[in-house]
Amino acid sequence: MSTPVVIHVWSDFVCPWCYVGLAEVEKLKQHYDIQVEWHPYFLRPETPPEGLPLPEYVREGMKDPNNPLKVRAAREGLKMVHRDIIPSTRRAHEATEYAKSEGKLATFHAAVLRRYWSEGQDLWQWDTLRGAGVDAGLDPDALQHAVETGRYRAVVEASVREAQEMGIRAVPTFILGEKLAIQGAQEYPAFQRAMEQLGAKPRG
Repeated sequence: MSTPVVIHVWSDFVCPWCYVGLAEVEKLKQHYDIQVEWHPYFLRPETPPEGLPLPEYVREGMKDPNNPLKVRAAREGLKMVHRDIIPSTRRAHEATEYAKSEGKLATFHAAVLRRYWSEGQDLWQWDTLRGAGVDAGLDPDALQHAVETGRYRAVVEASVREAQEMGIRAVPTFILGEKLAIQGAQEYPAFQRAMEQLGAKPRG
């Protein structure tokens, strides 16, 4: 039996391209034997609990029907609601580490992205994170308690530092098989080429 190719992904929930990039990861899962490890990153680490206004140029760009992000999301079948405020993602990242410890990383991570980008929910609110926990089959009380007591704060900070030490300055960043890096939500063929370079065989 072949060993799965491990793909490490650094991402932040408020990064729209990270939501689009998730679709490429799901395609890879269908065609290759892979193991995906999601890692936290803070696009705007200074964001307070109440959030920060979305920059005006981003808001204006999202109104353009030909915006590359909107076109790509539509092609992937992803609904993306309009946002005016960027929330802090600290709680969400710490909750994700709890989900990882419970073996529910992928389902929780996907649920948080969907609730934020497709349903317009606030990542700082417990209703959002508890709901994502229920979606992933987690105990929402245990999830909230783990985050409120700071159990995973140091884990998240260490992962963010690791990304900085590796020279990661933008997300999503994918490290495939510890050898190849893909930055940004590239089109699926870029991931296929990387898997071929690693010698990975498509599923039969």
